[in-house]
This record gives sequence, C-alpha cells and structure tokens, in this order.
Amino acid sequence: GDNRAEYLRRIVEVSLVEAVAPQLNAFRAAFEELLPLETCRIWSEQELAYIIVGASVQEDAFWNMEHLSSKIKAQHGYTSESRCFKDLLTFLSELSPENRRIFLMFATGAPTLPLGGFGGLKPPLTVVKKEAPPAPLTANDFMPSVMTCANYLKLPEYSSFEILKQKLDLAMREGQCAFLLS
Repeated sequence: GDNRAEYLRRIVEVSLVEAVAPQLNAFRAAFEELLPLETCRIWSEQELAYIIVGASVQEDAFWNMEHLSSKIKAQHGYTSESRCFKDLLTFLSELSPENRRIFLMFATGAPTLPLGGFGGLKPPLTVVKKEAPPAPLTANDFMPSVMTCANYLKLPEYSSFEILKQKLDLAMREGQCAFLLS
C-alpha cells in the first residue's frame, strides 16, 4: 500500500522530537537546577524567552526614534543633527523584526540587543562619516562598512534617504559574509 504519509510523519517525528530529546532533557535538567519549572508558570512564553535568550519583551521600544536618537552616537563628521544620521535613525525605526536582526548581525555581530537595548551596547553604536571619495566618484558610489568589535558604523554621506536605504539594505544582507580590513 501507499505508506508515504506514514513515512513522512515518522521522519518528522524522529528529526524534530526523538533526535533532539537528549539535548532538550539536558537543558530542562540544568534549567530546573536554577529555577523549578513550576515557578516558571508565573511568566508568559514571551517573558520566559526574554529570561532565557535575552530576546526583548519590549523590543519595539528600542527601535523608536526617541531610544535610537538618545543611544546611538554620531561622531567624526556627523552630529545628531546631520541629515544623513537622521536618515539612518528613520531607516532603523522602520525595520521589520527580521531586518532588525539582520542589521544587528551586520553592525554588532550579535542578532539581538542586550538588556537596555542600544543603551546596553558596550561600546555604544557609533556612526561616523566615511570619508568622501576623490572626484568623479561620490559618497553614493560607496557602501557602508562596520567594525563590529567596536560597534562602529562607517556611513558615507548619501545624497538621499532612498540611496541610504538601498545601500544599507544591500550591505546588511551581503556584508554578513565579507571580512575586510578597512
């Protein structure tokens, strides 16, 4: 007879349940040593994820203009009033949760923010102006780059929000795999 459905069900069960059971049991046993599981019932799944993984319950609060502008520094060619710096903050405030993780991996090397959001980054995320290229090239011809160890984002002074968005989006996605000494 046709037993494909049963075969697929067993494959899923073996790979998603049985194969990870030892790790799951070890995690559960270690967790229980720190905090009895019964005690954990007082927290929601989201709060428990925050306690275990550090994923922020109030993550949205870290991506609003007020938090971003007070915790991200502008230096070496940019001030908090620079148009390009403000464009960056607008870009960040509009990112989807998935793109937030991609940006954080690109800029800091970690997929989530620490406790306190951008204020918890040590050193703080600092945006500096990438030096203008020699003519006829313009800042629009260059990509942003990062020094993840220092949470340093080197941002060319793009001529518009659209170009900043396009270049940063490309750098976030493609820059993950590049390692350049700049």
